[in-house]
Amino acid sequence: MRVGVAVALLLFASIACGGGGSSDSPVVFEDATGGVYLALGDSVAAGSGASDPATTSYVGLVANALRTKFGDTLTVESLATAGHTTQLLIDEQLERAVELVEVGGVRLVTITIGGNDLGIYAAHEACVLDPANPDCPLEDGLLEVEGRLDEIFGWLRAAAGPDVPIVIQLYPNLFSGTGHEFTRQAETAFRLLNGVITGVARSHDVLRADPRQAFQGEGQFLTHLLDDVPDAHPNDAGYKEIAEAFLEELGLD
Repeated sequence: MRVGVAVALLLFASIACGGGGSSDSPVVFEDATGGVYLALGDSVAAGSGASDPATTSYVGLVANALRTKFGDTLTVESLATAGHTTQLLIDEQLERAVELVEVGGVRLVTITIGGNDLGIYAAHEACVLDPANPDCPLEDGLLEVEGRLDEIFGWLRAAAGPDVPIVIQLYPNLFSGTGHEFTRQAETAFRLLNGVITGVARSHDVLRADPRQAFQGEGQFLTHLLDDVPDAHPNDAGYKEIAEAFLEELGLD
């Protein structure tokens, strides 16, 4: 996702950032070696802000953990692209993702998507004051996100069948603890978005990785927001927390 210090970037669109984690028991992976870990989404899924996206992003860390299960021949196929919305994921990632899953050998699909869909509402005065304000058209936007997530999960689950785990990330408030003036508004916006993600995910047996508690009050340590050039993407420590949320949901922590 695009990140910065202006309202439009920090409030809704700077992190590719109710409901929580979903699994009551660990995911049972098939007894196999090798295979593919498929990552979809925007710049958080692509590892923006990580010192080395290949190894210190959440995708890199999850891949490393998966290799303890499937061996060093497991490969990563990342289609994640900075700036992508749910619609762009459908337009530019979904067809290839479905092809990869249908070929077989995909062990896991992870997704971070939805935050960029909300960027247009940062220019709306009512949304800047309070995203839950009835005068803010965010609710209509979230309904559209809901429909697109339903399409994404539907295609992926149909291709993967019931046994391949699909996990989507819920969004923490990366501004929490930074003292930023939009921390409260961001908390509301991400809570509403997470509610949509959770509802659609449940209907498709998609798991939810939930790093929100780890970021509560810790944004100054887990993001680049207080760097000389502020950036709301996670740093390596932040990506480690996100990776641990995925691994916990998969029973691999």
